[in-house]
Amino acid sequence: MLGLGVPQWQRLRDTKLAQRNERLLIGENIWREAKGVSPETVSSSLPLEPEAFDIISSTSIQIVDGIKKGRWTSTQVLLVFIQRSLEVNEHTDALTEPMYAEALKRAKGLDEHFEKTGELVGPLHGVPCTFKDCYNVTGFDSAIGFTHAINNEAKANAALVKLILDAGGVPFAKTNVPQTMLSFECGNPISRTNNPYAKDRLPGGSTGGEAALLGADGTVIGLGTDIGGSVRIPAHYSGCFGIKPCDGRLVIDGVVPGNAGFEAVRGCAGPMARSIDDLEAALRVLINGSAALARKFPVLPVPYREVKLPKKLKIGYYLSDGFCRTSPACQRAVLETVEALRKRGHDVVEFTPPNLFECMRLFVGLTSAGGYQTLLSGLKGDPMEPSLFLSTMGPRLNWFLRKVVYVLYKYVLRDNKLVEFFNASRTKTVTEMQAWQKQRTDYVKEFREEVWGRLELDAIIAPTQAVPALKHGETSRLSPLALATIVYNVVESSAGVVPVTFVDPIKDALPTNFLEIGDPGSKLVEAQLYGPRGAYNSEEMAGLPVGVQVIGAGWEEEKVIELMREVDTALGPRGFSPGDYTKKFRMTEGSTDKL
Repeated sequence: MLGLGVPQWQRLRDTKLAQRNERLLIGENIWREAKGVSPETVSSSLPLEPEAFDIISSTSIQIVDGIKKGRWTSTQVLLVFIQRSLEVNEHTDALTEPMYAEALKRAKGLDEHFEKTGELVGPLHGVPCTFKDCYNVTGFDSAIGFTHAINNEAKANAALVKLILDAGGVPFAKTNVPQTMLSFECGNPISRTNNPYAKDRLPGGSTGGEAALLGADGTVIGLGTDIGGSVRIPAHYSGCFGIKPCDGRLVIDGVVPGNAGFEAVRGCAGPMARSIDDLEAALRVLINGSAALARKFPVLPVPYREVKLPKKLKIGYYLSDGFCRTSPACQRAVLETVEALRKRGHDVVEFTPPNLFECMRLFVGLTSAGGYQTLLSGLKGDPMEPSLFLSTMGPRLNWFLRKVVYVLYKYVLRDNKLVEFFNASRTKTVTEMQAWQKQRTDYVKEFREEVWGRLELDAIIAPTQAVPALKHGETSRLSPLALATIVYNVVESSAGVVPVTFVDPIKDALPTNFLEIGDPGSKLVEAQLYGPRGAYNSEEMAGLPVGVQVIGAGWEEEKVIELMREVDTALGPRGFSPGDYTKKFRMTEGSTDKL
């Protein structure tokens, strides 16, 4: 009998991949029909037309202006991004739910409306947009990498999807996530997404599919979520812009959670883009629309606020989170940002933030309180991804194995930092959970009083992670690196990422005495990063993007946008603007992409 002995998850996976491939073919056929080419023609085999490159190189504001002035139509814009997203997907496998047929109908409807009325539907009229797989879109799955959730189409749009539609946006695809969405990998039993700059590396996670698409000019605006760096790490790895608002600023109704009911550290929605202008345009729509829904959903009734920065800002920066030394490439990104800001007259000072290691310990303690039972319950027979092994190991061990691991970490490896994490990673009673939450509250107060109070900083510049994009599989032993972003979820800061530079094999080479410089971190993690055959290698990583975090206080989303703009302006052109990736790797002669 056909399929006898094949596990159910594999049969479901094959079903989903077949569905996706059919929808990708629909996109190819839409493009072929519009171009009048033969059914055998592949979009990437032809030169990119000058007008198509002009559209790819435009911000959302420029796209809307072009439609308003009759330079192009919503349909023409969509066709360009159908072509580009298909090309990018060949190399990254970023798409989970192509929605090309529905998007074409939407774009044609916008064109008809504009032709009849001469009016735009909204500030995103005709702008192609994509969504992390957890956003419900009517008629499509939100499987988030779980095979049991296949063929369970959403009955209604997520609130933020509706806001994008109301603003005139054109949703045309959903994108991939890691299993459970509590990982900065981007793989699951259904598919695995690659970095747009190197096929053997991660795009980051959990909003990895969005970042891969944005980093390679495959979309204009993307929507993600972030509970520990899930917008910021992918932006850093894949070379795009992203912002994590504070919880309660954007409505999250209709966004499928990976760990339903967990609120000790709350996740949030956040936009991603290829420029600050695009990021601001998206955030304005989402904040204004969310504020108008404040009576119905638990969000602030505060619309987008105009912010004008002072001429001289006081900005703090640091190079290490105390858990793991930061690589030369990521240190250079921070220092180049610092120097650029100083040249613009800002007061930029190095400082030591309050005990970031304690913040990570609290995150581990809080997230593990239920033994990860809810988080892992979604697997339902799916094989667990290796990226979850280390982060969920603690509660899954019996008392004897916990003793063995404790002895190994403390007395054999002599890694006291990992000992602290391991001790925190266990199931807890309700009373214990309350005590941990009290510790979190005390830490948040200490952090805010020190950084925003006593030091009176306007912003922080910090590494997004210790290293640039890791290879597939390396997160199985390096998941604690997420500390660098997790801290700003715990303390509820508004935080974004700006791409700064690319890894240089010479400038960013590892000094022979690197592990003797500065304060020591986790012995095991640093050995795996910087020891013999370590994950960090400036020659192998050459050309990978490197970003920095730009951090403000709580509820300062609008200020962080302006701070990111100031950083972007200070750094100047550097290869991360709309169209830069396409110009570098695709060009107009029909050359192939980087991968």
